[in-house]
Amino acid sequence: MPPPKIDVPPGADQPIATKYGLTYEIPPDWKNEYSAVTGWESDRGEISRYSTIGTFGAGYCPEDKFEGLAVAGATGRSGVDLDTAARDHVHLAERIFASSGERFKPKVQYVGPTQITVAGRPAVRYTAIVTDIPKERKCGPPTSLFDIVATPGYATAEVMILMVELHQGLPGALDPTVTDQIIASLHPSEGYGG
Repeated sequence: MPPPKIDVPPGADQPIATKYGLTYEIPPDWKNEYSAVTGWESDRGEISRYSTIGTFGAGYCPEDKFEGLAVAGATGRSGVDLDTAARDHVHLAERIFASSGERFKPKVQYVGPTQITVAGRPAVRYTAIVTDIPKERKCGPPTSLFDIVATPGYATAEVMILMVELHQGLPGALDPTVTDQIIASLHPSEGYGG
């Protein structure tokens, strides 16, 4: 069970509490899907899965009402250091944006590791800049930004991983500064870290 939804006034950033004892905030025009999960899979099985998600731009393409422009979510890892957790997850971009069967792969440029601080604790950020994404779906993006931040968790896992993915090169695509804002909003959930 995810933590309960945090209600805020209309027009305010929307906090989403994760089961890892950390909360992140999405912009007011995003959809708070705190109880939902998202992820990617291929013919070879599940690639990755994230819970307590926020989404933006669902339905921007009439041919696929589920395709959106952005998504954020969290997962956890134990038994690995921050850099390994972040690096392992960002390198999934090559599989996430590959063609079905992973026969055709996109070009991926990795940026990082960047050492940052989340609520006074160390964190590691990587960005995958994904281009030349194989065009299999009419609504699929030509490029994408896939960001991963790993920081110590307060509950249920040693490391919490925050993922923010922004489609680029499409009408209505968000500016990359939105990812920076979401990452900067990470803080201990009520009852943790204090």
